[in-house]
Amino acid sequence: MPLQLKDLAKLNQIIERIQAGHFDENDVDNLLMKLRAHAREKTVFLEVAHFVAHSDARDRGLAQQSITAFADSIQYFQEYVSEKCPLNLSVPFPAYIYRLFLSQARLSDEGRLKAEYKMSQATLIKKIETNFLIDKKTGSCSLRSNKGGIELFAALQFITGFIHSRAAFHVRDFHKELKDVMRTQNVPFDELIWDAQADLISLAILCLVSNTDFVLENGGRASCKLQTENHFRLLNGQRQLPTGIMSSEPTSFGRLMILGEATINSPNKAPLQICFPLIDTDLDPHEHCDQKLFVRDQAPEDFGDCNVEVINLARDMSLSHDFKLVRTDSLAR
Repeated sequence: MPLQLKDLAKLNQIIERIQAGHFDENDVDNLLMKLRAHAREKTVFLEVAHFVAHSDARDRGLAQQSITAFADSIQYFQEYVSEKCPLNLSVPFPAYIYRLFLSQARLSDEGRLKAEYKMSQATLIKKIETNFLIDKKTGSCSLRSNKGGIELFAALQFITGFIHSRAAFHVRDFHKELKDVMRTQNVPFDELIWDAQADLISLAILCLVSNTDFVLENGGRASCKLQTENHFRLLNGQRQLPTGIMSSEPTSFGRLMILGEATINSPNKAPLQICFPLIDTDLDPHEHCDQKLFVRDQAPEDFGDCNVEVINLARDMSLSHDFKLVRTDSLAR
């Protein structure tokens, strides 16, 4: 369905402001809302647009699936691998493990899968779907009668032998799909000028997405926030790691990202807080964060003899007039 003339006119105004570098988060918000209905199969663009459109907890989408998959893998590791308790497929087992089979199959090394287990990702996924039966009433999964086989069981053992912490997507994927949608809808823009504003658009996206809540497949809750790879960096000296080893790392905050957070609740175990990257970027926090966010101080006593710099981000972040990331609460004072 093509854009209506009035929507195209409004988009042209937004794009003029963005290309001139005179825009804010609201312009990016409006851009996404105008194009959302025309994105079709552009899953990454739609994911970001849905973040903006829905203020309630997200119960679907790439990020929700990514958090669910990571939480399932950690729960499996906690309940089976660390306990040295092999999964017995001949009796019913928790349904989350079926989800884990599917998500790990999609993330597995297809080259090794084909070479060592004689099946592609698609073949393994089909075998998982046809060999197992979910009982929604009991929340369990079981092997169908006369199903299974040595090859399938070996492949399942392979894909559950590692934990993935791969981000749902990189922000560059969003930019590619955004431009694809604009081209498809004949929205005029200058690609070189537009690309020059890509980092600033990315900052607006990070602010719009941060502090979103999620409902996971198991009914649990999760959230996300704007963060850096490391929340501190060493300016000098060395710190003592929990293992007792001395280290001069990290010396950098790393890149800006959206970090997912969830809680694992396994039977007879204390709740376990987990976090991992949801949206990756190549954005340098020193380049894009207001200087007031950086605090230099003496390291905690258990760190050892070193000085550190901490970045003081919050769940709600905004952009200043000069397009630097600032805490939203600092603007409300």
